[in-house]
Amino acid sequence: MSLKERILNLILSKSNSYKFYKENYELLLNKNKELKTHEISNLENKINRQQDYINIIQGRLDNISNDLIKISDLKNKKIAYVLYSFPVHSETFVVNEIKWLKEHNYDVTVFKWQDSDKPVNLDFQVKTIKFDDESQLEKLLVENEIDFIHTHFVYPMCTNFTYVVAEKLKIPFTVFAHAVDIFARVNDKRNKVKEISESKFCKAVFTLSEFHKNYLIERGVDERKIIITKQATGYELENIKISDNKIKNIVSVSRFVEKKGLDVLINAAKILENENYEFSIYGFGDLKDDLQNQIDELNCNNISIKGELPPNEVKNILKEADLLVSPCKIAENGDMDGFPTVIFEAMAVGLPILTTKVSAIPEIIKDGENGFITEPENPELFAKKINEISKISNEELFEIRKKAQDDVKNISSVENTMTTFVNVVES
Repeated sequence: MSLKERILNLILSKSNSYKFYKENYELLLNKNKELKTHEISNLENKINRQQDYINIIQGRLDNISNDLIKISDLKNKKIAYVLYSFPVHSETFVVNEIKWLKEHNYDVTVFKWQDSDKPVNLDFQVKTIKFDDESQLEKLLVENEIDFIHTHFVYPMCTNFTYVVAEKLKIPFTVFAHAVDIFARVNDKRNKVKEISESKFCKAVFTLSEFHKNYLIERGVDERKIIITKQATGYELENIKISDNKIKNIVSVSRFVEKKGLDVLINAAKILENENYEFSIYGFGDLKDDLQNQIDELNCNNISIKGELPPNEVKNILKEADLLVSPCKIAENGDMDGFPTVIFEAMAVGLPILTTKVSAIPEIIKDGENGFITEPENPELFAKKINEISKISNEELFEIRKKAQDDVKNISSVENTMTTFVNVVES
């Protein structure tokens, strides 16, 4: 069914609703010629809304000559980003994408379901519209003459909104599968990622790694629609030199959620309490009190929670540190990291990294080559690895730091991500 036929059906549906309300209105009006009741007023409002919607869809129809599955030039199309919320403190990669599109003269509008509880300040302008439900999103997409939709996270945004509305309006779309949206067991059961990928309007399912790709293939996603690209990480490579410092200032930057493994880090810090290390945890999240209680109960004096960092201050903290630790693990609900953005940021500034063998991380971090990696959920091994890193010569550590910079330059950048995105959409 063509887009034109689909919209004609929508008009018919709305017209039927219009007729129903109109007939009821006239019936009640005849019974209440002297006084308009509250019920009549409600029907008048419904009639007006239905008529407005019919007019909007008819206007859309008037401007359509054929289906929009083929996107030959994205710059001549109107792009919608359909997101849970925006702009989000922990999703700088989304901000980076939209900023890139705006700077390259793409016509993009953000449609958000919820207001951000931790918004970040934007240094660019983008039209942002809040919607409450599927029906309102559908109407807004028509009103704004959207030609293409992109969504981050399969569940809930693509499952409940983008996929449903794109099918109704016959608008092509893409979705980026990350972590909790596909890995958490409850989302794995309800995200409909196979069904979404089978839609003829789904141009691609973007994801972060071969690990993610294989995971999606196991769930029935067509391999031909899976495109691997890293999150749009923005950074500038720092000039680095051989340091005279020993490993002392050890930092972690993350949200305070189970999969980040901060409880493992605290236990490792306790093991190392007689060594000359100072651990600082930066971030925010629901587990803050639990983590502080763990530190207090262990009477662990070499580790402290420093609190939340604005995104523009992360780089300075990393530059001043001697080691970034990211002790990721698989949460009890099945959730795990896709690939922590902060690792890319640390690689860019030349900060050594210690992390764990979870999800996509081993595809990027090679032990003793561009960073250090160990088994997850093992504080003894984690503590031992920190001691091993501290014994490496500054010259050898410099080569590892330099290799990390060379690698991240070729692996993750806003330009790489967005070039991949545009090429896929226009193919």
